[in-house]
Amino acid sequence: MHSIICFTSDFGTSDTWVGVCHAVIYRACPQVRVVDLAHDIPPYDIRKAAAVAASGVWQLPEALHLVVVDPGVGGNRRNLVLVTGEGSILVGPDNGVLIPATWRSGGVDRAYSIESSHLDFNAPLATFHARDVLAPAAALLACGIDVAAFGEAIDVGSLVPPPFELGHAEGDVTVAEVIDLDRFGSIRIAVAESDVVERGLDKGKVEVVLGHARVEVPFGGTFSDVAEGDPVALIDSSGWLTIAIRMGSAAERYGVEPGIVARVRSLA
Repeated sequence: MHSIICFTSDFGTSDTWVGVCHAVIYRACPQVRVVDLAHDIPPYDIRKAAAVAASGVWQLPEALHLVVVDPGVGGNRRNLVLVTGEGSILVGPDNGVLIPATWRSGGVDRAYSIESSHLDFNAPLATFHARDVLAPAAALLACGIDVAAFGEAIDVGSLVPPPFELGHAEGDVTVAEVIDLDRFGSIRIAVAESDVVERGLDKGKVEVVLGHARVEVPFGGTFSDVAEGDPVALIDSSGWLTIAIRMGSAAERYGVEPGIVARVRSLA
């Protein structure tokens, strides 16, 4: 059983969608607690949702994670339950949004489709699988129903690829995408904490090339390790390598958008 469901979506909070999903979950599993991890993901932004969900699993691996950013709702894409190598459970559409979160918890160990007929005798509304399929499945899982009860096991290799890949080494340079900009303008790069340490990027200074911008940045433990207005590299609460400006926006200073390629190397 899981006591917490972490819920991420692009629903916002000005309509009924989040509240109705809460109600469906509580109806099926009254004892579970739903934590709204994020609902202001830009509409259809699978990349941002994947980065946020990965942060959620990194910080709360013991929770069950429900992620609904689903441009293909009602189409032929599958609904999924994924179990990671370290035991985290994720529920969401098969559009790649769940995959980066599994990297933070041992990768995908098992994958199952969610068949609506296993949940209810009524056909789900084509535009609202979150309410009729994904939220009920998350609730039943939280209450202890076995993951194999919802549908067939599926080949992990058949899952839709993620919206971004982890950074890779090219000689002494780590090449990775910018995956997210937080509301303060900090730049999150697809290099996990373990890879930062393994590649020695946490020693002294790093050189970061972001498009046409090249900057030398000290690696710190927190934003206040540098003077106001200065850049710093660190691992922030998301668990990704992050370039930030103390009391400022790195994204604005360097003209960065998600999807550009960053090249990082140690200057130690």
